[in-house]
Amino acid sequence: MSLKISHLPIERFSEKPMTFIDTEIKNYFSNMLDLIAVETGNRKAREYWQGVQLKNLLTHATARSSFWKKRIRAKNLKKIELVKFPILSREDVASMVASEGSLLTFADGFRVSTNATSGSSGTRLTFYCSELNGSYNDLRYNAQYFMEGRDLTLNRTRLRTAPDPIDTNFTLEKYESWAPKLQPFLKVGKNRVILIKKPDIAALQEELQNESIGYLVAQPRFVEALLQHTGGEFFKRAGVAMWIPVSEEADANVREEFSRLGIPVRANYSSEEVGAIGFECSMFPGNYHVATSNVIVEVEGANSIKVGNKRLGRVLLTHLHSYATPFIRYDVGDLASLSHHCQCGHDGPTLSNVYGRKKRLLKHRDGHATPFLMKGGEIVKIVRCSEYRVRQTDLTTLNVEIGGVESITTEQMQALTALFKIQTGDEFNIVIRPVHKVDWGSDIKKLYFAMM
Repeated sequence: MSLKISHLPIERFSEKPMTFIDTEIKNYFSNMLDLIAVETGNRKAREYWQGVQLKNLLTHATARSSFWKKRIRAKNLKKIELVKFPILSREDVASMVASEGSLLTFADGFRVSTNATSGSSGTRLTFYCSELNGSYNDLRYNAQYFMEGRDLTLNRTRLRTAPDPIDTNFTLEKYESWAPKLQPFLKVGKNRVILIKKPDIAALQEELQNESIGYLVAQPRFVEALLQHTGGEFFKRAGVAMWIPVSEEADANVREEFSRLGIPVRANYSSEEVGAIGFECSMFPGNYHVATSNVIVEVEGANSIKVGNKRLGRVLLTHLHSYATPFIRYDVGDLASLSHHCQCGHDGPTLSNVYGRKKRLLKHRDGHATPFLMKGGEIVKIVRCSEYRVRQTDLTTLNVEIGGVESITTEQMQALTALFKIQTGDEFNIVIRPVHKVDWGSDIKKLYFAMM
């Protein structure tokens, strides 16, 4: 075994007497080494560690919560069989939070805050998390750069939907580093966050070219919009070293374009409720190595659904660090397949065929589902609009809202119907209506498609 860090961009060691590296940085690296050891080390040791952490969480939950005490009998703590515990729904979590609040208090010595999901499932779910949850997520995402040997000196550019109303099309936030806890020990690239209200492609393109992009962390919708207006070579000129898609599934054609450009695509799989779930394999796209230092993942097969020639099950998550609001066998609303290990040789659970929150699956009358892959660019070719939303309201109806238009001509209506029929076939009734503005309610992500 060889342990060397000559490839790291070390800038400066400690200036304190009899000290090599300052304590805060040393502690950060120590925690990162622990995390990497859990996820990439001996499987038997990892699973034993997970079992102990699960027992700790269950003991805590049953001691402080009548909700959990009823769900998990004391006898089940002696020999824990996770698969026998009841599945936790969003409604269960909402009821638990409303009646019991946080299971961590000020006396425990941890700051507790409220968090919430985006509301993409229809209703925002509010829950509690501790400061350690945020620290873990920061550590885990940064650890991926070390695990893959990525260049830390490159910049990172984040495109995201503006959470609050802003007066301009987008706002810009700049930071000296995307990993400030590693400085001044290591040289780390700059961080740029662009909060977008309405994509002004020309202005966005100009801003992106002001500095080398480096690692582009962005929702596919923004990348697709840029591709349509600028072409793929723009991303090479602007210095994109890697694209990290978030929140949505990256279109296969867009992935192919980035592959042609020699730009790797590496998606993360996460949720607001538990944080990191999996990280895309560098060798086999679409495979996600489970973040076993954070979650235990199950795929429930009793109510599986057939998508194409694959049978997928509900993704159930047990968040090992969820002491404020426990998430134990939580149905996150996604469908996927689960393997014992990855084809690349990674000896850990691996998810594939992930369909996020069932939002892009069209459910048919016979019980099977098909991917719904409508592109905004195809709609804009027919009618110039600022936004659109598609909702499957029953097994035979798709409701389509075209935002930012006063009316739609008969010819446009026919063309739009034909476009949607390519996805749905003739068994669906397509109801299209123009609206001044789509009412997204509490859905911050503004996902364009929702299944009933």
